[in-house]
Amino acid sequence: MTVHAMVYDGLVEYGEKGEVRPALAESWDISEDGKVYTFHLRQGVKFSDGTPFNAEAVKFSFERWIKDPANTLNVATALESLEVVDEHTITMRFSKSYYPFLTELSFARPVRIISPSAVEPAGDVNGQFVKPIGTGAWMAESYKRDQEAVLVANPNYWGEQPKLTKIVLKVIPDPQSRVMALQSGDIDLAGGQLGKIPVESIPVIEGDASLSLERTPGTSSHFMIFNYDTPALQELKVRKAINLAINKASIVNDLMNGIGSEAKGLFPMTVPYVTESNQTWYGFAPEEAKQLLADAGYAEVNGEGVAMKAGEPLQLNLVLQQAEFPEWKPIAELIQSELQEIGIQVNLQVLEPNGYYDALWKTREYDLILYRTYDDAYNPHSFLLSLFHATSDAPAAVVWSDAKLEALIDQAVGTTDLEERQATYDDVFAQMYEQAMFAAIYFPEDIMVRSQRLTGYKAGYTTFTPIFWNQLNVGEQ
Repeated sequence: MTVHAMVYDGLVEYGEKGEVRPALAESWDISEDGKVYTFHLRQGVKFSDGTPFNAEAVKFSFERWIKDPANTLNVATALESLEVVDEHTITMRFSKSYYPFLTELSFARPVRIISPSAVEPAGDVNGQFVKPIGTGAWMAESYKRDQEAVLVANPNYWGEQPKLTKIVLKVIPDPQSRVMALQSGDIDLAGGQLGKIPVESIPVIEGDASLSLERTPGTSSHFMIFNYDTPALQELKVRKAINLAINKASIVNDLMNGIGSEAKGLFPMTVPYVTESNQTWYGFAPEEAKQLLADAGYAEVNGEGVAMKAGEPLQLNLVLQQAEFPEWKPIAELIQSELQEIGIQVNLQVLEPNGYYDALWKTREYDLILYRTYDDAYNPHSFLLSLFHATSDAPAAVVWSDAKLEALIDQAVGTTDLEERQATYDDVFAQMYEQAMFAAIYFPEDIMVRSQRLTGYKAGYTTFTPIFWNQLNVGEQ
């Protein structure tokens, strides 16, 4: 997706805290009912092969993928018509009002614009793809699967030309090997979602004068899901007690080397509609947690220090995986210890990724499970709709089932009024807090490491554009 976003432009682009900015569309008009979008296209733009960009090219590009039944983007499923008004104007009509249409149009794929000359026969929406031809700042020069992609500057780019003439993206699967490649000077940049840097390597990197550590507040969070079918977790006081027993500051400072911050809700402040006033969660208060368990009827404690109710011990299974998130194991062990302190026995179950995702999405064979939110342009709307909202295809919510919350989410994504949308999201986050629908853990930071010879570094706003590539340079400030 990173290469897609370098080679192909969208009609719009995703900016800081969700601001939608002009790209190939200089401006747009939205009807009062939120169902008709008219895009006014940038003039004088050419594809990398010199062919003109216009409204017909946009129509061609969308028709290549828009009817694919596998596509679940709302901009595809709700699109009723795509009309070329003139050479530089195109109108999209949708079956519903849904404010994230513009956000979806900023994604790295499949909404980016490809040239009609990229297929054979040229201009045939069903034609065979032959070459990546976009309007982006970069062109694909060569590609070796699972090895590298070589990109060169597009001489026909409509915006400010990149400072570099070539970028080589190398595949280095092993995290420690990435660090070694940085130290040896074999690569100039690594990290983020492109290839994570191990937390334990941070002190080594900070002590290397040839490297610079770049820290950027992330747009995702890590949290713990409660299975709402587990009887003990159906009690609000138990859910609150679990939240109050987790020392989030210790997780960030002791386990994550200070990389990140304590979670104060489901999403960090980098996510649209998250504000200081609506970002509220539970602090660390183990004695209060113990009292809540007692108030819920878990007054007895057996010889192993586990709270009892009606002769049944309060024990829960916590599922996690390490392949993608190795830090989850020590985090889970700390949570296990802290919940034991208030009388809850936690059994850890580490699964391989396939088994883990089966448990999360299919079997629901867990009481507690560690998970993460999506990133940037998918928050908050897409994540809320995916995990807190039932659909005809997924008749049960994944995280927590709550009819009031689902109605609020529907109201938020459907309104065209910005003030009403913000107020509704305030209510969404308040409902989550009042019902303690999950246990917040921490907000990770995005970590990139660059060589000191690389200048002009600036972090991007999405995982598919993690860096403003065009600003990078070597040896000059």
